[in-house]
Amino acid sequence: GGEKVEWWMLSDEEAAYLSSAFPAGQESLDHMMLQCPECKSVNFPGTEQSLVVNRDGKMTSMSGSVMQEEDYRAVTRHVHNSCSNLPLTKVPVRLTSEECATAARLVTSTPEAEEGGDEAPRAGERGFQFVNAPHGLYPAPFQEATAATVLPHFRFVGRLLAKALLDQRNLDLPLSQALLRTLVGQKLCFQDLAAVDPTLFATLAKMKAVAAEATAGAPVLIDGCPVEDLCLDMTLPGYPDIELVPGGKSVAVSAENLADYVEKVASHVLVDGVARQVAELTAGFNQVFPIEHLAVFTAEELELHIRGDVTAWDLETVRASIQPDHGYTESSLPVVWLGKYM
Repeated sequence: GGEKVEWWMLSDEEAAYLSSAFPAGQESLDHMMLQCPECKSVNFPGTEQSLVVNRDGKMTSMSGSVMQEEDYRAVTRHVHNSCSNLPLTKVPVRLTSEECATAARLVTSTPEAEEGGDEAPRAGERGFQFVNAPHGLYPAPFQEATAATVLPHFRFVGRLLAKALLDQRNLDLPLSQALLRTLVGQKLCFQDLAAVDPTLFATLAKMKAVAAEATAGAPVLIDGCPVEDLCLDMTLPGYPDIELVPGGKSVAVSAENLADYVEKVASHVLVDGVARQVAELTAGFNQVFPIEHLAVFTAEELELHIRGDVTAWDLETVRASIQPDHGYTESSLPVVWLGKYM
């Protein structure tokens, strides 16, 4: 027999009971632990005075009473609400007094599992942040203050992508077309900004066109407003602490530097400002297999390999996939409703 190591989900209260109910004067105890087969939460059955003893596979109290597994279902704390009242698995274990005391002392410093798994955590709670990326996921401009927490995540995503591709497993990971092009080795240009931030692209494209048509000495107008009146400076839009040039906070955008402003914003959003994240993602990917192998794909082909077929179904596609039978026809209300709500 080898040694088996696994996670147990143990509540603070259960750990405290485990320590307090361990029989005094004993160094070890043959016990029958109860464990949820789904979320791995554990319960150490017993009475107020002492833990039960495993006697021939039966949970026996110190007084000789045989305890039943179903008696502990309601008091077992689960990670997921869906596990409530599931039959618990009996697990024979040998406990020591030292182990029980250590568990009670250290349980508060171990990773916490979120109880009530049916309820999604809200943005901002316990450090969660939710991203709405209708045009696909692309790194946000890098900020040094978040390097320690952000960069390891990109390395992990790189390993995850490579392993999924190697094992031919699909990931529901909607990457931006711009990031996909980067992964297959294509260089990004100004037009790729449309795949990352269409609103910013439209604004910069308008500025770029105006700057190209400007004549020396003539005012540069954007939607009828002089560019100087827009009160822009040489910082990245939405990131006032990211300067596009040294001292950018104090450099106003004018007719003379408008073209330079547009170029630097686009470059920072697409390339310069995300270089470290992309480097970490690449490093993680290379730990599984060389990312250069992706050069044989187009961005669209790579997305197909990562996510599988993500073609959206329309009503006609659903109708074509349904074969009514057993008295139902295409005009039957249940069939019509099925197509409508799918």
